Amino acid sequence: MTKKLRLVHCTKLSLFVILALALAGCAGYGSSSGSADAQFTAVEVEGQKIWQGGGTVDLKGRDSITLKVTNTLAADHGFSIDTMKVQDVIKAGESKTITVPRGNIDTMVTEHRVYCQIHPKHVAATLRVINP
Repeated sequence: MTKKLRLVHCTKLSLFVILALALAGCAGYGSSSGSADAQFTAVEVEGQKIWQGGGTVDLKGRDSITLKVTNTLAADHGFSIDTMKVQDVIKAGESKTITVPRGNIDTMVTEHRVYCQIHPKHVAATLRVINP
């Protein structure tokens, strides 16, 4: 009887340990801490240079948003969002993380134009912000 109880106890303990490890491994999965809210990549498509990326960011309850910006091209490119007071230059081959404080985001605008201020002919992208 005691052997059987020990086996049951060990089995329960093993299941508990497995569950705890599984939960610990998933703790950061899907959370926004340490990850970007939106990503943009400077690329060339059919001879045109564009900022690819964007998406929708929910601003509700947030103090800032985080953008990951990567320039895969051979020359420096501008990264600007006027309605968020963002203006930067991303060097060739460089990646940057840009944090935009809530106070810099024009809450009267939903669709924010993302463009290269150095090369006006490059195709712009859009970042949508909801729940300002």
